[in-house]
Amino acid sequence: MKIGSINYQLFIYKSKTNRKGLAPIYCKLFHGDRLKIISTGVKIHLSDWDSNKYQIVNDTLKSNILEVWKQKLHKLLLDVYSHDHEVNLQHIANLLLCKPEHFNTVVKTMGYIEVYNLYISQANKTVGEQLQKRTVQKYITVCNSFKDFVKQYYNSKDIVLSDLRLKHLLEYEEFCLSVLKHKQVTINKSVQLLKQIIKYALGREYVDKDPWLLHKSKNVTTTIVYLTKDQLASVENAVNLTEKLTKVRDCFIFSCYSGLAYAEIAALSKDNIIVKNGITWITMKRQKTHKNFLIPMLPPAQKIWNNYEGVLPVLSNQKYNEYLKELAISIKLSAHLTTHLARKTFTTTVLLGNNIPLKVASTLLGHSNTKITEKHYAEITNDLLEQHVESLFDIFK
Repeated sequence: MKIGSINYQLFIYKSKTNRKGLAPIYCKLFHGDRLKIISTGVKIHLSDWDSNKYQIVNDTLKSNILEVWKQKLHKLLLDVYSHDHEVNLQHIANLLLCKPEHFNTVVKTMGYIEVYNLYISQANKTVGEQLQKRTVQKYITVCNSFKDFVKQYYNSKDIVLSDLRLKHLLEYEEFCLSVLKHKQVTINKSVQLLKQIIKYALGREYVDKDPWLLHKSKNVTTTIVYLTKDQLASVENAVNLTEKLTKVRDCFIFSCYSGLAYAEIAALSKDNIIVKNGITWITMKRQKTHKNFLIPMLPPAQKIWNNYEGVLPVLSNQKYNEYLKELAISIKLSAHLTTHLARKTFTTTVLLGNNIPLKVASTLLGHSNTKITEKHYAEITNDLLEQHVESLFDIFK
C-alpha cells in the first residue's frame, strides 16, 4: 500500500518462528531506494496468515491488534505527507516502536466472556486429539452459566477483564447455589474452570494480574459409592435373568474386575490384549487423562471375555444404564447400578479391599495422581479396620 511517497508491505517472518510455532509479523517501508524493516510486535501461527491479502485470519484478537498498529502507521504517514515533512524512515520506525496507551486498548478492554469464547474456540480445534467433545461441552455449559450470572446481577453482556474482582466470583458461587440450585461440588468444578480462563488470559497478556488469586473453594466431603464384596457376589451369581439382562450383567461384572470405564469397555478389542509371563493384560489409554495403563485380566473378567470370544455385548450408554436399573430391581439390590459404580467397585472392593498398595492401584487405574485413589482408600480403611485388628490378636495370642 502507498501513502504519499512511502510504500509499505506486511509480511510474516517465517525464519523467526519460535518453539511455540509463532512467527512475527514485520513491515517493510519503502521510499525511493531506501528500505526499513520494522516489527509490528504481533506473533501468529503460520496457518493464520493470508499472504494474498496480507492479513490475519482465524485469530480475531491479534487481527484487531494488527489493525490498531496499521492505523497508527497510516496516521504517521499521512502526517508526513500532509505537512510535507522530509521523509525519515528511521524516525517513523522509532515512533512506531513507542507503545502509547491506545496501542493496547484492544487488549485492555477485552471482556472475560470474550476471552472465554476464544478459549472454547481453541479447545474445539483439539477435539479428538487432546480433548473430548463432552469436555468442550462442559466448557460451554459453564460459560453460559457465567453469562446468565452477568446478565442477572449486572444487566450486562460481559465484564471487562481489568474490572474483575474477587466479589464477582463470590457472587457467581451465590448465583449457582441460589438460582441454579447446584451442589457445592458442581460449583467448585465450575469455579475451577473459570479460574482456568484467567490463567489463559494471563498467559496471553490479556490481563496483568489474577483477580481471583485469594479465592478458596469450600471443602466438600463426598462419599465414594461402591459395591461391597457381598453385593458384588449377589450381582455376579444372579440367576434366572433374561438374555439382555445377562449380557448387561456380564459387561458390568467385567468392569468391576477390570476397572474400565464405559467408553473403554465399548472400545475394547482383541488388539488391546497382551500376554506377559503367562498373565493376560489389558493395555489402553485412559480417555479422561490420556494416560496409558496396564490392567491384569483377573479370572472373573477372563471368564466373561472367553465366553463372548473377545467381543463384549456393549449397548449404548443410555440403554446400558437403563438395563442396569432393571437388573438391580430384578435381583432386589438396593444399590443404584451405573457404569461408573463398576469402576469405583474395582478400585475400592477389588483392589484396595484386597490390600493392593495405593501406588499400584493408582497405576492400574490410570489415575493422574495418587490423591484421587486416596479418596477410595479412606473409605475402605474403615471396612478393613476390624480385619486388621483381628490379625493383631492372632499375632499376640
